[in-house]
Amino acid sequence: MTVQLKPLRIKSLTLTDFRAFPGPAPAHFDLDGKNLLVYGENGSGKSSLFHALREFFSLKPAKPLAHYRNVFSAQPEAVCKVGIEYVGDAVAVEWTMAKHPCEYDFGTPVTGWYDYFFRGSDSRTRSVAMRCACLDYRALLDTNYLHGDGDINLFDIALKRLLADYPITVAGGQQKSLMQLWASVEDASLAKPPAPQTVATPSAEFQGVLAACAEFNSGFRQALDALHPHVGVLLGELIGADVVVAPFSFAGLTYSAGRLKRDREVVGRELKLDVSFRNHSPSRPQDFLNEARLSALALAIYLAGRLACTSTATQDALKLLVLDDVLIGLDHSNRLPVLDVLHTHFADWQVVLLTHDKTWFDLARERLPENDWACCEVYEGDTATAAPMPIVRPTLNKPARALLQKADDLLKLGYVEAAANYARQAFEFGLRIACELKNIKLNYLQDSTDHKVQDLLDALKGWTGSAKVPKTEWDAAIHRLELLKNVVMNPYSHPSSPNIPKQEVTDAIAAVTAFLDLVAKK
Repeated sequence: MTVQLKPLRIKSLTLTDFRAFPGPAPAHFDLDGKNLLVYGENGSGKSSLFHALREFFSLKPAKPLAHYRNVFSAQPEAVCKVGIEYVGDAVAVEWTMAKHPCEYDFGTPVTGWYDYFFRGSDSRTRSVAMRCACLDYRALLDTNYLHGDGDINLFDIALKRLLADYPITVAGGQQKSLMQLWASVEDASLAKPPAPQTVATPSAEFQGVLAACAEFNSGFRQALDALHPHVGVLLGELIGADVVVAPFSFAGLTYSAGRLKRDREVVGRELKLDVSFRNHSPSRPQDFLNEARLSALALAIYLAGRLACTSTATQDALKLLVLDDVLIGLDHSNRLPVLDVLHTHFADWQVVLLTHDKTWFDLARERLPENDWACCEVYEGDTATAAPMPIVRPTLNKPARALLQKADDLLKLGYVEAAANYARQAFEFGLRIACELKNIKLNYLQDSTDHKVQDLLDALKGWTGSAKVPKTEWDAAIHRLELLKNVVMNPYSHPSSPNIPKQEVTDAIAAVTAFLDLVAKK
């Protein structure tokens, strides 16, 4: 009988005196094992989550915890910490000034095999750190604009960020990561051995460099072969078939043994990105492709790296993906496929998605499955205080349906006017969500909320339907909304309106509910 292992998941994250979140009271983010969608205005503290997760799940943090202390709280240094509670474990794992959870402590007494292998570090956190991917918009730029007018060289990105933990079986059956093979190259070439005077007399050091380069070249090519198919699939799902990435070609590392020691080095650290757009191969993709395509290309490359490296992960492993405003270069119609990619290819990952775009946040909330996602909003705290504490507010998925539920609850309590007001909000929100999800084009307005309700209804009449939503059924739902528009809009949405018929509000709630059911179908 096969035992189905339950994967490790994060239950909660707490930040205390960390960046935007001053101490001594901790700020809590509850995931309960779900994915997390977070909206936060610029400056609200949203990116503090990104830095906390990235550094917590790192085998070696880029900066010490002291670097992230809130500079305005005047709290003692020891107050600053980050805590992660895993599902099924009531005791949080903490990153404190004294110790990082992935840090070995060789002073810990060895009382068993666990102590011997992990030496005071947390095995779960170390396991997550080896499979965690934290990306922000600046990381995406590394694949294009960082290279200026020159060729795009992905060698360092592929080695250190995309494929560092790719597992490779070497001679003798031992398994090493790509980064370990690179470390062997660096160690072997450190002494800069000279070239042999004759072919028959190569030194052991010189042979060691050549062997390390050969082993790395073989492993890197294996990793690139595993990476490329994922790039193609993800890129196609994100932006279609117009942009194509050619198979990666890596000439390989060689050792240049110059006469002078200063000229001896490992060369060949080049990995060119060959891209075609509608069968045209631009020499500088970063100057030819628009920002949306460059963003999709970069996102496909990074996500493909994670899929290639984690294919051998155990069933119970936590694979964590944290994305901070990586969709900023995409318009709303190009962002929706990202949600589909996450659902299709990262269903067994725990995903944290951060955004500063409220419209996109609301759209994503409506589309994401409630059972798999938690949502929250972060707002800047009271700026009149020396160290304002951001406000963290959990929110419901499916905002339009949440408004309808509130309307129904109020109607049952006899608050007809208030129920009509919530029904109106759900009606307006549902129309805007429908236009986004059905890719309905509207005239440009600087503030999208300025579109009139009738304009939205008229635009939605033009949708041609789908296999799951016949045009006749769609038109009937739109017609029903138009008949009830005066119920969910003025005058009944105003508390001062007299004699609001309860049945008409009930009918309006039912009509909006039926409309949202159709919108949810593809």
